Amino acid sequence: MPEISRRHLLALGAATIAGASLTPLAAAGAGRRPTGAGPLDGNPFALGVTSGDPAPASAVLWTRLTTADGRALDEPDLPLVWELADDDSFSAVTASGEVTARAAEGHSVHVVADLAGPAYYRFRLGGDVVSPSGRVAPTPPPGTATSELRIAAASCQHFETGFYAAHRDIAEWAPDLVLFLGDFIYEYGSFPTGGAVVRSHGGAEVTTVDAYRDRYAQYLSDDQLRAARAACPWLVIWDDHEVDNNYAGLVPEAVGEIADFATRRLAGYQVWWEHMPVRMPRPTSGDDLSIYRATAWGDLANLILLDGRQYRTNQACLDVVLSVDPPCPAVAAESRSMLGAEQEQWLADQLAGTTATWPVIGQQTVLTDARLGEAILNYDQWDGYGPARGRLLDSASVAERTVVLTGDIHLAGVGVLPDVGVEFVSTSISSGGLVPADLQDVVTTLGNIYDIELAHRGYTRHVVTPDGWTAEFRIVDDVTDADSPVSTWKTFFVDPTERDTVFEYV
Repeated sequence: MPEISRRHLLALGAATIAGASLTPLAAAGAGRRPTGAGPLDGNPFALGVTSGDPAPASAVLWTRLTTADGRALDEPDLPLVWELADDDSFSAVTASGEVTARAAEGHSVHVVADLAGPAYYRFRLGGDVVSPSGRVAPTPPPGTATSELRIAAASCQHFETGFYAAHRDIAEWAPDLVLFLGDFIYEYGSFPTGGAVVRSHGGAEVTTVDAYRDRYAQYLSDDQLRAARAACPWLVIWDDHEVDNNYAGLVPEAVGEIADFATRRLAGYQVWWEHMPVRMPRPTSGDDLSIYRATAWGDLANLILLDGRQYRTNQACLDVVLSVDPPCPAVAAESRSMLGAEQEQWLADQLAGTTATWPVIGQQTVLTDARLGEAILNYDQWDGYGPARGRLLDSASVAERTVVLTGDIHLAGVGVLPDVGVEFVSTSISSGGLVPADLQDVVTTLGNIYDIELAHRGYTRHVVTPDGWTAEFRIVDDVTDADSPVSTWKTFFVDPTERDTVFEYV
């Protein structure tokens, strides 16, 4: 992708709120907009723009119309115009088209735009109301000789427990892709501010379409997040908090809520779709949003994205955490699955058929064996799905080597997958640590963990070339400071001729 000026990248976030003061939303679901209030009253592009799911000659362009403070419009379907240009001033529009922002879809739009190369994009409403601009580019065609791919891998951005300095750093770096590995929002009700809570959700736990919409709008009130969303195309998958913590298939965290969970899950899936730049159609039932998919980056990488929530077997052994007791017998059942039989077979076919230098799996939960002896410390991770992990690793062993990119666990880590490859776990953008930092020395002795950092938030920069894979772990000095410096913890290297060996840069 051609170089983008730092001035433009920082302006992306500021331009999003031109003419409007966007503040965190009040209680989820409160304050619907009065009927008849026109969309031109204020800034209808308060949530910004983004792009995603790039292909060799196209990508998805996204925006959503709201009130200036991010509320859903009480309006009928509205027409929009989208535009492409070679420069951020749009002095010459190279392509344009019309799209309808539908009320049934939260007035969100997903435009599949044809691309001849890198471009800027924006939207227009009513002729003189213009969105901020974003930057988009297609992928190199499959099999094309490709020299480099730069990926920012990120996940877990709890609004209450930290600011988004990591997203500012992503926007400044301007990668080719952001790979977002889940937990874009948190469904929790608000906690009192003070201490670890730096800003409030301001409402109850979200369970309905209206409430999920307000929660996404609240997160997108953050200008650093909007800047990262506009800087480059995103590849996005979900984890649990887009619906409900630690849910498994159609089983919620609180089993007493199971009767109504299918309706809640569909609401979460629909609103996730409304806010993500994805190619799949809007879900209309609880089981028709298939998000697992693959994206080739020339001959360099095949990015295989998984769904480890929708099809999984419920967690075993009552989902206890940090227990050193032997696991219950149920955990060893061959029938247990993280991905479901259909997705398991699809993944095996992808790994067997790839000719890329780097097969890459983007997924949610830690794959590396992190058991303490036989004890399973976290049944929500792949440790709790041993037979299914074995099937995945068998499928991956047919490749020269596989790189796995993971989120979820709020720590930075490198794991070795014997005879298969390497796993890079990105720490959270802002969500609080799940493993106490003073256990650093203990955790590094577990299984196949190569190195780990427990104390900081951040993301990971991956630079991929035919000659090697470089993973640079970026950490935020102080997640309670939106202007915090972001620095490098450590950088690791994988040689393409090695299967499961990691080298540390010093």
